Amino acid sequence: TNFEPITQPLTQKDLKIIPYLVNGFKTHNESSPITSSQIVSLCNSFFEQKGMDLRISEPKLRKCCNYIRSNGILPLIATSNGYFVSTDKEMIKSQIESLKQRANSMINCAAGLEKFL
Repeated sequence: TNFEPITQPLTQKDLKIIPYLVNGFKTHNESSPITSSQIVSLCNSFFEQKGMDLRISEPKLRKCCNYIRSNGILPLIATSNGYFVSTDKEMIKSQIESLKQRANSMINCAAGLEKFL
């Protein structure tokens, strides 16, 4: 609700982007993260150069990252420095905690707004 253009489910066409992202993410570790703007720019240049009818935006990238994590495809980590892959258990635990904190923050915001109803 309120973000319909951004929160539409990934289409079959969008899902074609996933393997390219996965392969790209595999080349980035904690010492070489890649930012969302870099990913979008590189992907769109690649797709255009190859004549592919694919495009990605930052919101779609976030949806693709959610898909990759939710389906257990890669242990994808996101920090203020960018995205990277890590198999370090402590790093994965830290990412899980970060995601839970962000989810709880959103729940708290919704609860605060409910007081106005």
